[in-house]
Amino acid sequence: MKIQKYFEEKANYIYGARLLKFAVIFLCILLAVNSIVTVSLYKSQKIIIIPPSISTQVFISGTDASDEYLKAMVRYVCQLTLNYNPAVARAQFNDFLKLVSPSVYPEYQKIFYDLATRIEAGNVSSAYYVTQIKVERQSGAIIVSGFLSQWTQDKQFITNETRQYKLKYKIEDGKFQVYEFKEYKEGERE
Repeated sequence: MKIQKYFEEKANYIYGARLLKFAVIFLCILLAVNSIVTVSLYKSQKIIIIPPSISTQVFISGTDASDEYLKAMVRYVCQLTLNYNPAVARAQFNDFLKLVSPSVYPEYQKIFYDLATRIEAGNVSSAYYVTQIKVERQSGAIIVSGFLSQWTQDKQFITNETRQYKLKYKIEDGKFQVYEFKEYKEGERE
């Protein structure tokens, strides 16, 4: 009798060990599947950010963006570079320089730091009212038209006229970068 009991207990241990091996293998397979699903979901994840100033659907991909996004960015660039007073000019120009491409950054840093110094010395304020934005995707440019007013602290107008500006841009890895921002005259060559 004792020998029969011994064989039954041995068989139970063998079956138990097999069950545990099966459970471990099954859990390893589940862990691998879970890891693969997690990685694929992470890669396809999209974060949707809706700034308060944009009321339409916009998209940005590796090297492309919707017209609405480009128009919002050119409005932002105009806000930073053309609407200022002596107290905020330098800070706004620094924010603009964050959008400038590294290849032209030193040139634009010098231009805008010198401009900030002249603004502070002359107590000049400026306001630019955008009236039209034209996106030219083929050339990677945006032409913005509007009304520019500049005046000194004692309310003397320096400029009070319609002006156009041309912004050349590239979108690299989903980041909007400015390559050129200058006054534009219709029919002007590159």
